[in-house]
Amino acid sequence: MVKVKIQYPVDNTFLSSLLFEGLLFTIKNAQCSFSLDEVEFRENKFLSLAYSMLDDGKIKNIKLDMAKSKNENINSKIFELFGLRNVRSGKNYSDLLTLLKQNSGSLISRDEVLLNVKIGKDGLLMDINSKNEGVQAALFKAERYIGITSTDTNLTTQHLTSYFSKEAASILLLGVYSSFTASVTLAGTRGGQPVSFFLTFSPEEIIALLSSGNKQSVDTYLEIKNAAMEAVRNIVLRNPLNELIITETSLNLELQKMLSEENIDKISFTLFKIALEGKIYKIYEQIPLTVLSKTPFMAVANRFFKKPEKLIGYLSYL
Repeated sequence: MVKVKIQYPVDNTFLSSLLFEGLLFTIKNAQCSFSLDEVEFRENKFLSLAYSMLDDGKIKNIKLDMAKSKNENINSKIFELFGLRNVRSGKNYSDLLTLLKQNSGSLISRDEVLLNVKIGKDGLLMDINSKNEGVQAALFKAERYIGITSTDTNLTTQHLTSYFSKEAASILLLGVYSSFTASVTLAGTRGGQPVSFFLTFSPEEIIALLSSGNKQSVDTYLEIKNAAMEAVRNIVLRNPLNELIITETSLNLELQKMLSEENIDKISFTLFKIALEGKIYKIYEQIPLTVLSKTPFMAVANRFFKKPEKLIGYLSYL
């Protein structure tokens, strides 16, 4: 049995979103009970089970490089901490996830995992006591100063690196897998580098799902989110304008139908746009997205059109 104690805030930061996306993915794929404060997995192979369920095609589509930094050790350190000293991935997340899946049988967790962050002399530490025990990745510190700007800490002028236990890093990587949506090159970005899109549940949805303790609800919401990710992916690959993303997602008939069938009035997400600039990842934008089972637009369209879905289909190609 493994207890994952949750003492990290559910908020709209990228790190928090990835962490809880990964946690929800493990809940879906392993036997457990859960609440807002704790997840209790029946066996210490819960990470093995989760990684064995990763889809090879989806992994291949994760076009996401690691930072070119000497401190970026996730492609080797995570394997070392699981006892796989001769395993090392390439400097991209697709290769890393592929190797973690291939070695999923070795991903055995400790009996207790504490998801919180403490400030030590080495930096920000999650579920570890020293940076030597931890995994470091630039992707997980896109908001490098969030939560540590208080003058009480004497850290307002310092750059702190974040380090994670192998279990916390594994959960975060599952969050990357579960939320990565697409990667495109946007006009006007520095050097023409790709911008990556991640779709996560809003903090309100995460809190509600964990508080429910209902595994079926987690399964249902993840299924709807996967459909939303596919819808967003199709939009951004065609034309990644914010207005199109917001409008087309909110009017997506398939998503509305899924919500209606599950008696869900609405579902809310956050879409992150991030890009790797040299040694750091930067968050360009956070876009809130909400899908209603019954939209005011559809109510009006039904009054004036025999087949309002054709109107929506036409609007999506404007």
